[in-house]
Amino acid sequence: MIGYLKGQVLDTDGKKAIILTGNGIGYEVNYGYFLSKDVSCELFVHHHKSENDESLWGFNSLIDKKMFELLKTVNKIGSSKAYPLISTIGTDGLIQAISFDQPAILSKAPGIGKKMAEQIILTLRDKIDKFHANNIELNNLVEKPRVINDEKIKINIDPNIMNEVLLALDSLGYKDKDVASLVKKQLVNGAVSSADIIKNVLREL
Repeated sequence: MIGYLKGQVLDTDGKKAIILTGNGIGYEVNYGYFLSKDVSCELFVHHHKSENDESLWGFNSLIDKKMFELLKTVNKIGSSKAYPLISTIGTDGLIQAISFDQPAILSKAPGIGKKMAEQIILTLRDKIDKFHANNIELNNLVEKPRVINDEKIKINIDPNIMNEVLLALDSLGYKDKDVASLVKKQLVNGAVSSADIIKNVLREL
């Protein structure tokens, strides 16, 4: 089973990425964030295998991978339902929502309605404290950097901020393909506030 990949990004669109590893094999990974092409990246991976399907799901940290696998223990929560919960809400947000019975937060993820959100909380309420306690040290594990290497300068881009800004711009009618490069430029230039990034991108459009 594949649990980790390191290699060059051959293609990426915010939904999938193709990673060429050192052994010459290119792996297609479900990955809900944006990467820069032709740079090196490292991802933790959940390798899903079933009778009718085989797929890879990429994560920025080990605790995100473990949360994904915990979500999949809930009835009717498969990979395609669990992954948006991670990429939209994040592990810390999920722990809080489950611990404090906040289904409205879970419902912000695509494909998660009120009943499903309530089912997730009901199923994981008694498990989430143990999960957090067992994995709290993983919070100190730095997310693998999405590296932009235009001039051999390594710059970390926070994928959560990138995703948050793109979702906000999408709600305003701007497609990812039209604004992703502008958002990335703001992050490369050191912007850290989602509101500021959105404001600056709208000025450039």
